[in-house]
Amino acid sequence: MRTRFGWAGLALLAMMVSPAVPAQAGTAGPGKTFYVDASSGDDAASGRSPATAWRSLDRAGQVLLGPGDRLLFRAGQRWEGRLSLQGAGLPGRPALVGSYGEGAKPVIDGQGQVDAAVRISNVHDFTVDGLEVTNYSADTSLYRSGVNLFAKDAGRLENVTLRNLNIHDVNGQGGHSVAAAGLIVSIRGNTTPTYFHNLVLERNEISKIGSYGVIMWSTWSRRSGMTSLYPVETGIPDSEVVTWTPSTGVRIRDNYVHDVTGGGITPMHTAGAVIERNRVERAVRGRTKTTGGNVGIWWQGNDDIVVQHNEVSHTGFNGPGSDGHGFDADADNNRSLVQYNYSHDNDGGFFLAVSFTAAPTKDTVVRYNVSRNDGYEGLAASTSTTGTHFLNNTLYITDRAVEVKPPYSGAGTYRFERVVRLYNNAAGVVVRNNVFVNLAGAGFDNKNGVIYDHNLYWGTEQPPTGADHAAVVADPRLAAPGQESPAGYRPLDGSPAFDAGVSVPAEHDYAGTPVPDGAPDLGAFQREIAPAKVSASFEPKGHLRRLADRDPATAWRSVPEPRLPGTIDLTSATGRAFRTVTVSAAHAASRAITDVEVQTRDDGDWVTRASGKLVWTTDDDTVEQQVITLPETIKAAQVRLVVKAAAGGPIQINEIALGVPAASEPYRPGPTAVASTTFPTSPTNTVDALVDGDPSSPWASASTGVTFPGEFVVDYGKDRRIAAVTLHTAWAKGQGVTDVSLDTWDGTAWVTQAAHHLTNWQELSSKVETSTITLPSPVITRKIRLTVHDANLQWGNIALYEIVAS
Repeated sequence: MRTRFGWAGLALLAMMVSPAVPAQAGTAGPGKTFYVDASSGDDAASGRSPATAWRSLDRAGQVLLGPGDRLLFRAGQRWEGRLSLQGAGLPGRPALVGSYGEGAKPVIDGQGQVDAAVRISNVHDFTVDGLEVTNYSADTSLYRSGVNLFAKDAGRLENVTLRNLNIHDVNGQGGHSVAAAGLIVSIRGNTTPTYFHNLVLERNEISKIGSYGVIMWSTWSRRSGMTSLYPVETGIPDSEVVTWTPSTGVRIRDNYVHDVTGGGITPMHTAGAVIERNRVERAVRGRTKTTGGNVGIWWQGNDDIVVQHNEVSHTGFNGPGSDGHGFDADADNNRSLVQYNYSHDNDGGFFLAVSFTAAPTKDTVVRYNVSRNDGYEGLAASTSTTGTHFLNNTLYITDRAVEVKPPYSGAGTYRFERVVRLYNNAAGVVVRNNVFVNLAGAGFDNKNGVIYDHNLYWGTEQPPTGADHAAVVADPRLAAPGQESPAGYRPLDGSPAFDAGVSVPAEHDYAGTPVPDGAPDLGAFQREIAPAKVSASFEPKGHLRRLADRDPATAWRSVPEPRLPGTIDLTSATGRAFRTVTVSAAHAASRAITDVEVQTRDDGDWVTRASGKLVWTTDDDTVEQQVITLPETIKAAQVRLVVKAAAGGPIQINEIALGVPAASEPYRPGPTAVASTTFPTSPTNTVDALVDGDPSSPWASASTGVTFPGEFVVDYGKDRRIAAVTLHTAWAKGQGVTDVSLDTWDGTAWVTQAAHHLTNWQELSSKVETSTITLPSPVITRKIRLTVHDANLQWGNIALYEIVAS
């Protein structure tokens, strides 16, 4: 597993042991207002007016706020120490902590003498608005926080909002302990399931933090293999970590997090959280810890999180394996949706999905994002992740070098290495409808059954066209590539990205433009295409537009006894490429159409493209779908459904949608040459695997009868230029060839190009390694011969996965 956390010293625990405060029942009325004035207040006064304000944080912290109560600090004033807040409002009548008077935000300064300058304990229906918080000391031996929203064994805590806070200069050990942050939400205990509902963190600025910007976690997080909560960092024993009980309705939005030594924003242990419109800049910067790394926005232990409309830039990097990405779906996440984000200048890359075997991350969708000038790698999926889909993203990749300077453990210079990288056993990866402007000429991993489908490649000499079902290799004609604004990555008129994609489940693109029926454009931007106009021979004709409004919940219905056959026409302003017609209907068993032809208008005539008998099973509000597939993809501006029969009257149709089906399996180009061998071949393998374009499919010898020397011959059928030959093998230290000579055919005889090339395999795992034999100079040849003089025979067999000439 790729590591993230350098284990820091034990963190302070005082913020985690506050006693529970019972919710206070409120009464009708506006509530009480309490005032605090650092210069002229008096703790012996009533605190009920500006003239009788309290003076100290200690006195202010003694009040138990109730429904509608307000605790207000005088603007332009400064307090040193810790502010402790407690109490509870009611729905619609929250307790409020804020400011009064004219001037700058009131400042709570922990002076580095407290674990958190503001600690809010076991509250609900509670708002903190408009404070400035700092907690700085020259002593960097301890981790500190600015604001800690804390709960322990308190049950469901609703409607808490922290907004308009300026949290800055909170220093510590300069790494990334999960026990400290500018703003930390921490939930402890193991006797009463505790979680927040409708928690909002919004419009805060958080900067110059010696750990995380924003982090949220809970001891109610045990599931799958997640049985600990970073005990070295938090001091929380595994025995306190209990059954996963997520916070719900979490919204982290419109915050500006910058110049932090750890991650920027990290929500953990939530369900249905939305992280949106945040800006994270220069995370993982200024670290005094020399090991480890982190990510601009990352999340762990969540279900159904949505991360959208964020901008993340200039995240720091400590070399391979230390993250440094803009975004990361980390361990134990299910169904993350990452969309409409702008990632740029992050030294480690744009996006990473990562987990470990006992707590995998599953079903992550990364769609309609823009990445510019990110470093090292673009889209990555790591150990034990499954079902990661990269859809309609635009990546503008430059050849900038990322330099990591000593004393950091990853010191070195790193060029951009992979546009798509698959670590270890990452499975179920789909790369579809993306635009890759690849000025670095970086590679694309092709293993573990990855599907490349309808992507555009430009700027690289050898895009993986053999691995893509329908690669477009052309200049996408972007508006202003290289500029800082995301708008510069919108395709111009005439772009080959137009109408070149397959249907994906998305309502709109990066800029909010609806994704139309039929083939969408490639990349993060979609041209504006008006919905099809609908007409029909059926009566009545009202509300026919519902058939093409992309909302299956709305329906059109005919008169009770419609005349058959009848027609329904879809007319688009521009031709739409499609291969499928999907008919959606509710009450389908008694109202839907059952016999239909699909026609298109061609030179004034209607031409039948396909027909279908539709079989429906339900007769309630459930919306069923039936798909009619054409023999091939066509492009037309007018599409007609000729309805020949229906289940009954009236006819009801909820939606008619044109589509282009996506590939469901990796592209298999088949053998590009004829391979043969003198070695005995295993009954379960074929020698064609050596030249099938798939480095993950193996040839293996029989486990007995292997003797040396032995030969492989590859015949390309025609002359080709060859400068190098690369061998691909997995489990190589157990079954890889170790001593190989290379010959080429000059038309009459074999000519030796490399004698006794010694491989240097490193792995005894499923990782596919490569060893390249470089010719003294390129040659023109039809055939190559590999003579194997020796090999690893740990299991009695040898194996090769691919022989690639280039």
